[in-house]
Amino acid sequence: MVAPLRFVLKNLEEVIAGTLLVLMAMATLLNVVARYFFNSPVPWADEFSRYAFIWLVFVGAVVCTKQGRHISIDLVVTALPARIRPFVQILADVATAALMLIIIYYGWILTASATQPTSTLKVPQYIVYMIVPLSALLILLRTAMDIVRATRASLASGARR
Repeated sequence: MVAPLRFVLKNLEEVIAGTLLVLMAMATLLNVVARYFFNSPVPWADEFSRYAFIWLVFVGAVVCTKQGRHISIDLVVTALPARIRPFVQILADVATAALMLIIIYYGWILTASATQPTSTLKVPQYIVYMIVPLSALLILLRTAMDIVRATRASLASGARR
């Protein structure tokens, strides 16, 4: 019982992304089958798939941050001396953290102002938009962890010299 729970908590972002992907694919398949075989589309399927895709993109950004898989151009960094590279990485992480703070702020404003219900599902739009500040907050936390890890590694390698 504890092992599956530990797995889900350790991989929560991946579980959420996978679940959203499966639900989005199922809703789209259901709508295609209903439209072409029964000539009666499912009214909520398109809207659900659209919002699930939006959430999937933002949760995917969190997963990429967690796994260190965001696209980066490291031409300049690899040209630098090896002892300077960790500091450049910390600087990039600090810039990312600053950007996430801005996105949290404006994402919160966007979410707070979205009070109308969606057209078909009739859920408040703030539920759709809340992924913006939430994902930025999770990216900020992962980036802060990276900054701490990189700083400790830099200090440890400096102490060994």
